[in-house]
Amino acid sequence: MIAMVLAPLMWVAALTRAWRWWWSRGWVLGCITVALGVVAVHLSLNIPAAERFLQAVAPMPNFSTGLRMVLFNLIAASTGALTLAVTIDPARLARGVRILAAIAVAGSVVALAIFVGTPPVPQAAGGFEFDQAYSHLPGYAEAGIAGALFPALLCPALMVMAARPADLRTVTGWSLALLSAGLAAATAWAWIRLVYFGAVRYGGAAPMPVVFEVTRAVSAAGVLVIFIGMMLSPMVSWARARRVLRAIGPMYDELVGRWPGVRRPSRRGSSADEKASDRVTELLDALSMEIEQAGGSDGSVTEQREVAAAVADWLISGHRCAALNGESVRSAALAAGLDRRWAVTLAQAYRKKQREVVA
Repeated sequence: MIAMVLAPLMWVAALTRAWRWWWSRGWVLGCITVALGVVAVHLSLNIPAAERFLQAVAPMPNFSTGLRMVLFNLIAASTGALTLAVTIDPARLARGVRILAAIAVAGSVVALAIFVGTPPVPQAAGGFEFDQAYSHLPGYAEAGIAGALFPALLCPALMVMAARPADLRTVTGWSLALLSAGLAAATAWAWIRLVYFGAVRYGGAAPMPVVFEVTRAVSAAGVLVIFIGMMLSPMVSWARARRVLRAIGPMYDELVGRWPGVRRPSRRGSSADEKASDRVTELLDALSMEIEQAGGSDGSVTEQREVAAAVADWLISGHRCAALNGESVRSAALAAGLDRRWAVTLAQAYRKKQREVVA
């Protein structure tokens, strides 16, 4: 049930990130895309209909379980690449990603080779049922060890790397903290499986199917937390961008309608945040053109709200006051510090003036 809910979300997130990566080609975005895509494939395999389809075309029984071992390594490698992308010097990133990819491929090949080379057993209903019934058998236990070894060694290091720079006063810090928590769950999942397979195969321990109930719950929690960590920053940026666009909307329509030449299309694949920045730039460019045409008295007024009120008064009623001049607008913009902050201040004054006129 969880897979049927999360898998479509993962695919949507992966495809939207892939679209943006295609136009930006950034490391962080690329790593997020690959990580989400691999997790989406893994979750899709947990949907009974998808697993039945794979088994119908697979060359051997229980092939989906062997494929999961490959996906475990790929998830660890892609999450590791993402952690490196946000924590280390870009000059060293490519080398780190190549090393992770090589180890993941080697671990996957070994695990899959052992799995395929083991005498087949009857087809299980799914991967969970296979683990409970057959994973302790010779060959399959070794394949399970090979599939969990790389995540068990890598995830603890990644957990520390993500946690150390996490500043909870920032959205990025929260993303790193969530990523670290998800990696902690992945670490627990990998070590539980690793210790269990070693114990039943070489330590004489009796098979305990309940172990897989635990690992299933831990992995579900880890995947969910990592997904939230990956998507937190884009979601917050989208919400902030929408808030800015709603705030400046009426004033943008007024000013850019007067000066349509300031319009310029956003770059294809731009994020909502980048598009909001483009609209703010257009608004401020149009304001500069309007102030230049309006003229105004000499002198400078730096109080932002006074200048914003003067701009709104001019746009709505055509009344010119002392604060309406290029020097005052530039001084107020500098005092605001950020273009968005200044644009929102202008837009708030514009809305206030509109309400006064209507009243």
